[in-house]
Amino acid sequence: MSKTLFGRNITRRDLLNGVTVGVGYAAMPQPRHAFGQIAGSAGLQLVGNDWYGYGGVGTYRSSHGNTPEVVNTAHLLRDRGMPLDVDVEYAEECDLAIVGGGMAGLGAALEFSDKRGTDQSCILLDNHPMIGGEAKENEFNVNGNRLIAPQGANGFFIPPPSGDSGDPYYYAKLGIPREFSFRDWPDEQKPLRFCNDNYGYLVAGLQNKTSTGYFFANDDRQKDSWAIDPFSSQLADTPLSQGAKANLQRWFSAGRLRDFQSSEEARRELDTMSYEDFLKTASNSGEEGARYADLFLASACGLGSDAVSAYAASQLPMPGLFDSSLLNSRRVSFPGGNSGFVRHFLKRLIPDAIVGESSFEEIVTNPINPAAFDRPGQPIRMRTSSTVLSVAHDGPPGDSQAVDLIYTRDGKYYGLRAKSVVMATGSWVTKHIVRDLPESHSAACSAFVHAPFLVANVALTNWRFLHKLGCTAAIWDRDDDGFGFTCNIRNPMQIGQYKPSLHPDQPVVLSFYTPFHRPGIDPKAQVAMGRAELLSLSYKQYESKILKQMLRLFRSSGFDPEKDVAGLILNRWGHGYSVPYPGFYGGASGQGPGDVLRKNVGRISFAHSELAGLQHYGPAADEGRRAFQQIADLL
Repeated sequence: MSKTLFGRNITRRDLLNGVTVGVGYAAMPQPRHAFGQIAGSAGLQLVGNDWYGYGGVGTYRSSHGNTPEVVNTAHLLRDRGMPLDVDVEYAEECDLAIVGGGMAGLGAALEFSDKRGTDQSCILLDNHPMIGGEAKENEFNVNGNRLIAPQGANGFFIPPPSGDSGDPYYYAKLGIPREFSFRDWPDEQKPLRFCNDNYGYLVAGLQNKTSTGYFFANDDRQKDSWAIDPFSSQLADTPLSQGAKANLQRWFSAGRLRDFQSSEEARRELDTMSYEDFLKTASNSGEEGARYADLFLASACGLGSDAVSAYAASQLPMPGLFDSSLLNSRRVSFPGGNSGFVRHFLKRLIPDAIVGESSFEEIVTNPINPAAFDRPGQPIRMRTSSTVLSVAHDGPPGDSQAVDLIYTRDGKYYGLRAKSVVMATGSWVTKHIVRDLPESHSAACSAFVHAPFLVANVALTNWRFLHKLGCTAAIWDRDDDGFGFTCNIRNPMQIGQYKPSLHPDQPVVLSFYTPFHRPGIDPKAQVAMGRAELLSLSYKQYESKILKQMLRLFRSSGFDPEKDVAGLILNRWGHGYSVPYPGFYGGASGQGPGDVLRKNVGRISFAHSELAGLQHYGPAADEGRRAFQQIADLL
């Protein structure tokens, strides 16, 4: 099969690369590890020091994406299990232990903080050097200009003013403002429209709010060309065939093709098929619509329309399942993406964790104070760079009085005893470290499909080359040796003293949100091949690929990497997304893997953004809140 518009079907070359790509990664220089083994021994493929690269400036410079220590520890645990000779004393005790410092873990910690009794204590353990999961940020200083960009999760619709769960609940509880300031684009400049986040321009119903350029690479019949906002002209400026134009425009304008009597009816029917299958039955938009849809679905769910449930697609929403009310919603992003929410959680839980007072400006833009995370005597302690290796009840789960945890930090092992535990970790972790996990929960953990993701933030000294093209976002079809599919610059939120310029001669961050989908093969094969690709290349190799891709796209409009690029940060997420595949939400049966993991096992409960399928800050924090409530009485 050959590649198709705006995405790829699998080729023989892909299959060969998927099998062999990990070979180079095993040959990298291998560090010693906390387990005491030499990384790479006994066939293990672990990453070396040349894998991580430049991290920018500020608090997050040593915690961007999955760190080498996190990756190597996780792979050793997966492949070798818990070291048999570990002997620890459970010298430290607490009422609640939370494993994982993403949104679910923070949601559990906030609920504990609200409900805790006198002298009750909580210890949160996270394997990364900084709290927040994927909701962290990168920071650059370019010619004296401070620039902040998301490492992962970003973009949200301002929710209704009240609600007892999800986005409305946490928005109100954390005191997030409802009005924000963004740069005005001068009338005297070329007319341009900017996205406020790194996703919105891919949503069919929102694309008219962004100046989006489509790059068409040359082949035997045409030269490289650009089409700016092509859907506004019925794709007339594109080199596509008339049939392809008609199919793609038909998909783009599909609106809502099916109505359902209830959300339950929609779930039961739509979750039995992929979004691609839905398009085949409900629309004659051809393959072109599905392949374009891959770009947004893979950016939001990890894989494309062939692997994502039509019900999940309806929640985003996608053409054919579109809710027109979305067009009137305000979609924004904090400078560091959803790190803005994490910062509000931190300030609420440990006030000294953010330097300064509690204004929105100070919480979002002031430095984080990691020294405040883990001070003796405070009711909630957060211990970073601490990888939990074992979680087990001290007896049969139904009769035990405590849960024992073993974790490693700085090459040493520690024991912690807790009355109850919230496992705010992904199922790919949970199934390896919870020792008395019942078969039902183990099977549910194995039912998830986790897709890798790479966010590359490129700091530019200027973006004159985009201005010349007349676009602020770009979409292209990836070549076999190319990189990515999409990139954009944002209109940055203006907060207090943080007021980045939008002038084309001033610094800005160009963000590449890059999934690894390969339509046409089994989803688990897609994610395995994607992870191999993500982990196989050194920082320098990725840097070369990205700059080569930028030259291919922008050389004709004046891009010069020597003058225009000030820095590049890679944020690699090996299990970035839980893919909501057909049947994930229970399909016709009504029970998916998330429903199983929402049941606690003795004194251990489970929470993670993956349980909701579409991963977002509000539902993720809700899972943590629910998980704590399930075991609160055991404290």
